[in-house]
Amino acid sequence: MDYGWSRNSDNNQDLPLISATFSLRRPFLALCAIWGVLYLQVLTGHKVLPWDAMDEFYPTVFFNAHNLRLGIAPWWNPYIYSGFPQIADPQGMLFSPLLMAWMLLRQSPSPLWFDWGVLLHLLMGGTAMLALLRRYGANAFGSLLGATVFMAGGVAAARLEHTPDMIAYAYAPVVLLAMRTFFTMPSMGRGCLMGLAAGAMVTQLVQISYLLALAALLYALAEMGSQWRPYTAASRRQCLIGTVVAVACALVIAAPQLLFSWAFMSMSNRTAVPLAASAGASLDLSAFISMFAPNGLHTFQGTYDGPASLVESYLYIGVVPMLSLFGMARALKERKLRRPVIFFIVLTVLATLYVMGTNTPFYRWLYTWLPGLTHFRRPADAAYLLNLAFAVIVGLCAAQIDLQSRDEITLLLACTAGWLALIAAQMHEHRFGLFGCAALAALALWRLRKPGSEWRATAWLIAVLVVDYSGLNLNGRFSAMNDTTRVFQRSKAVQYLQKDLNDNAGVMPWRIATQNTSTTWDNGVVLSGLSSTQGYNPLRIANYQHWYAPRESSNAHRIDNPLNASPDYTLDKLLGVKFLVMGHRTDLQAVSPPSTYTRVFGDEDVDIWRNDDTYPHVLNPQHAMFVAADQPMDASTFSSTNFHDTVWLTPRDEEDSRNDRVAAATCTGQAAAHATRWEPTQATMAVHASHAGWLVVDDLDFAGWRAQIDGVPLPIHRANGMFRAVCVPAGDHELQFTFHPLLMVADAWSHRRT
Repeated sequence: MDYGWSRNSDNNQDLPLISATFSLRRPFLALCAIWGVLYLQVLTGHKVLPWDAMDEFYPTVFFNAHNLRLGIAPWWNPYIYSGFPQIADPQGMLFSPLLMAWMLLRQSPSPLWFDWGVLLHLLMGGTAMLALLRRYGANAFGSLLGATVFMAGGVAAARLEHTPDMIAYAYAPVVLLAMRTFFTMPSMGRGCLMGLAAGAMVTQLVQISYLLALAALLYALAEMGSQWRPYTAASRRQCLIGTVVAVACALVIAAPQLLFSWAFMSMSNRTAVPLAASAGASLDLSAFISMFAPNGLHTFQGTYDGPASLVESYLYIGVVPMLSLFGMARALKERKLRRPVIFFIVLTVLATLYVMGTNTPFYRWLYTWLPGLTHFRRPADAAYLLNLAFAVIVGLCAAQIDLQSRDEITLLLACTAGWLALIAAQMHEHRFGLFGCAALAALALWRLRKPGSEWRATAWLIAVLVVDYSGLNLNGRFSAMNDTTRVFQRSKAVQYLQKDLNDNAGVMPWRIATQNTSTTWDNGVVLSGLSSTQGYNPLRIANYQHWYAPRESSNAHRIDNPLNASPDYTLDKLLGVKFLVMGHRTDLQAVSPPSTYTRVFGDEDVDIWRNDDTYPHVLNPQHAMFVAADQPMDASTFSSTNFHDTVWLTPRDEEDSRNDRVAAATCTGQAAAHATRWEPTQATMAVHASHAGWLVVDDLDFAGWRAQIDGVPLPIHRANGMFRAVCVPAGDHELQFTFHPLLMVADAWSHRRT
């Protein structure tokens, strides 16, 4: 029977797009149903995407969208790490076009709205995979199977928490489809679409984007190589022009994120990641046990004993897809399929070598010569690339199975039922569901004992895979959790802090510090409008990391910092920390609050301690002390300083040191200031000074910040290690601090040249 998946055997080219679009209608509707069933708990709001998705990424994207809706530039995030260059965060997704467009539809997008945005990307990628396999000539079964593997196989299900990775991964089939379409019939319009898709993928500056971009480049070269000889002269010209247009469009979309992130990373705590840091996120051969036995490494029950983490090493793509690989011999015999099958087999081999990281010489060799690789620390991220390649190979091989052959269907379903029964026998939890899946395969075998339509066989086989995934990949182990952000925002501790800080904040906000809390307290403060000295991000400002020593997240142990040690907590006082929130976790080192703090709140999760000895937002010292640019600060001297009267000028470089001494010679008066307006990227103050004097604000000094007094530029000095200070002239003035992202790039370039 013909189901609209026909190919033109005369010229070995795909049929016109209008035919492909029409033939995709039924499989697309089936794919939407599969997507809806697999992610039903999250789509209906009963659960949310797990862990990092809620603790790190949802607050980040919420900040972007909420501020844009309010007409406020989200370039600088004042709520985490005492101030953070949000526009430059490689994982910030501010420039991710479809996700931000979705989030901007709501002024205060909820976790459910965010989850829908992420999962719609996954459906987009599945649809593109469906169309790509169709263009290679796969039938309904092969196309749906490959698309389902892409959406819910392996790390696509196990790493739903890593939102930027998932977004980049979702764009990959879109890019491949656009390339396939372009090189089949090149034109400027198709080149533009190809470039836009590639640019959108790269706006998530994560390792998987890097790897997918390399894979897409290889794919483009392979496609161009296979099509170049049959091209006419006009087609070759269109191909070259279209490729140039594609590169230009990709740069237009990706350049802002690339530029800002480059600037930030050059001044961050991670200018490069040592090779040894990749060892903990490298897989070994034992990880591939999960492809055959999902609980072989005790992923679902017992104590996990595999490499890296249980989400990074989970590679199970399902029994039906694995058995469908027996169609590979037939696929390799078909001239049209031989090239793509071989290409994605090679890609699978390369991804396998990469994913094993420091366990093979291959990764060590790449680390030494492949540009950009030193910025990444998780070779296991290549498992996304592995799953993408599996999806294509499975789809093309499954299309070779004769669904009207009783022998082939019997063998396929009998093996499926037996395999699933063995998996179920190894499990204690979810056992009945998996035995039910094996029983469903046996029922399908009985119902398909007589030849019928291919769609009937396809429906049964896909149903078995959906139940398989529901019982394992998406059973809630790492695919969903309860909404912790809602619990956090409604907690009495957060409400207490909001009330007290809002009632007593004035124009500029006071801050909190956290110790031994859950990770919800890291970036979740963004959702509640609380400013914190901590956050959740692998990247921090290098100078802030050096002086304050914040953690990557609350799961990390506290870093002993003599410059902010108990009982003085000098930097906390300078940062305007009014409250210390201390959790009751037992898996981290116990910490005692300073004796000068007062306990003002307590419940089963946290205690809140009040600090009444913090410095004001703006200090006006009259005496300046100097530290050489390369000289470390003595902790005892720093802690004993009275910062009401004294400022330590801690220059960025030798030129700053000279400017500090020139300014200090005349800046000996006392100035007074109060804030009149405060926004994330701008602060305005009214200033009065009888003589030129210093003002030191409790905000971080970082590239891109500029000061003006009455509209005239005013130099910013780095004071007390990490704060902004200015010498204001005598008189009444308006002082304004503004963050300029492009000047951040210029400062980074100047710093790099120096």
